[in-house]
Amino acid sequence: MYDIPIRSMTYRDPWELPFVDRLRMFRAEATKVAYYYRGPDASTFRYRCFNTARALNTHVPGVSASWFWERDGDRLLSVAKEADVLVVCRVPYSDQVAQLMAVAKRFGTRVVFDIDDYVFDIAMVPEVVRTLDQYEGTLEPAEHMWNWWFASFARMRQTIELADELVVTNDYLAARSREVVSKPVRVVPNFMGEEQIAYSDALVAARSAAGNSRDGALHLGYFSGTPTHNRDFGLVSSAVARVLRRDSSVRLRLVGYLDLKDSALADLQDRIDVVPPTDYMELQRLIAETEVNIAPLQDNRFTNCKSELKYFDAAVVGVPTLASPTYTMSRAIEHDRNGWLVRVDEWDEYLGRIVDEYATKGPAMGEAAREHARTAYAPPAMVGSILSALALGDAVPA
Repeated sequence: MYDIPIRSMTYRDPWELPFVDRLRMFRAEATKVAYYYRGPDASTFRYRCFNTARALNTHVPGVSASWFWERDGDRLLSVAKEADVLVVCRVPYSDQVAQLMAVAKRFGTRVVFDIDDYVFDIAMVPEVVRTLDQYEGTLEPAEHMWNWWFASFARMRQTIELADELVVTNDYLAARSREVVSKPVRVVPNFMGEEQIAYSDALVAARSAAGNSRDGALHLGYFSGTPTHNRDFGLVSSAVARVLRRDSSVRLRLVGYLDLKDSALADLQDRIDVVPPTDYMELQRLIAETEVNIAPLQDNRFTNCKSELKYFDAAVVGVPTLASPTYTMSRAIEHDRNGWLVRVDEWDEYLGRIVDEYATKGPAMGEAAREHARTAYAPPAMVGSILSALALGDAVPA
């Protein structure tokens, strides 16, 4: 593990602003974009609403954007009337969102629905339930589970039907969307915000100033964003256990949500460092201290719709990723240059290789990944896609 002699930053969610401040930001320019989400979080909201609004405000003269939430209540109706574009992000149907979208359309506002997962086609429910390991087995809980998932997908689809167009995170999800949605579908990839990039740069600089010194252990890091990745990690748990048993200098760092009690690693708890979920800035520090990021995913339609954020979150702090070759990972990672793409039957081989070859391969791959992430996943690189998706073609980035 790397030693990074920089104090942990005092963190405050940068999006937690009073309504009046967010409204002032929204009204700052002639062309106005409003993002609507149920409530703030560091996952979908941060990537799809906060980062995109900030990119527009920073890089596109004449366009102003802000974010609003369900708790803003009836005040949202005046926002919908004023907006040139209302972006409704991953919100299932409700009376409030239906009224908001109807008012927006009545006043000539273009309404866009933005989503980052394939969670609106009810034919996908069985596959998603299996992928996320949500089946509860016995009859009564299973009945509740099926009702919840089918209702969730149907409500999401109904909100999409009220929108003028759909925006998604990658071309694979766009293709799947066009099979079931009869309206324009455009793509805006996930990307990093300026705060994340700046703090990551500071972490890399501090690590370098300390001579990239390490504690003698090599950490394989798995950074779980939600409590639904047990089956994904199950693809590699046995291979990770074998490499830990083979080499006493290897440790596993788990950050977030994961249940190991029934895994091949259950008897290796003394070799595993478990860190509870944390804010996204501290997560950058935890990744930066770690030598290798692993990102296993099952191979199906649902997982191929996922974005490559697990790659670029690690890449921006110079940490190479070993990832399953899903659609987006295969396009982000150039094998053997800025990471490794690992098929399900290759994890033993590549985990063993990264442990044995880290000194000669790891830092160079990490630096290549960092250069790529800071170019391809920074706000300026995404402004064109955002303007195109929102049909703001007359706006010109600074």
